[in-house]
Amino acid sequence: MYDDAEILIFVSLGLLFAAGVAILARWSRKGAPRVAAYALIAVSFLYVGFALRSDNPGVWIGVEMTGVAIFGSLALLAIMGSPWFVVAGLAAQAVWAIELHYVGTGSAFTPGPVALANAGFDAALALYVVYVVWRGAGAAKATTASAPGATKKSLRQPKDRVQ
Repeated sequence: MYDDAEILIFVSLGLLFAAGVAILARWSRKGAPRVAAYALIAVSFLYVGFALRSDNPGVWIGVEMTGVAIFGSLALLAIMGSPWFVVAGLAAQAVWAIELHYVGTGSAFTPGPVALANAGFDAALALYVVYVVWRGAGAAKATTASAPGATKKSLRQPKDRVQ
């Protein structure tokens, strides 16, 4: 285990990487949820590589590939549907990194700094996606409400009438 200062340094490094992904998402115009989904998949595969260093790589590769399947499924659901799936996936992966790879049995083959940086990365990126989604929802409501001549009646869909 690391002391508080070292933990803060490694988690801050993860925050820095998350800021880089946020900048990439804004620059690429793909959208933060989509870019975060790709990052979730990529970081999931990172632990498969570490599992190769374990005492029992066959079992650990299976465990880590199960994680890839879970987090990859959440990423795919986020790309196809709701961005809240990637938020859930990133939050779950932060817990996965700390519980399994920093304090759990996976700490035997996973470097502690990587697990801590990954947890900081996942948490920060999840919070960024939440911010983007909420900001986007607020902007959509403001745009709809401020449209010229927009009233509650004019925003409703006209009903088809049989004449």
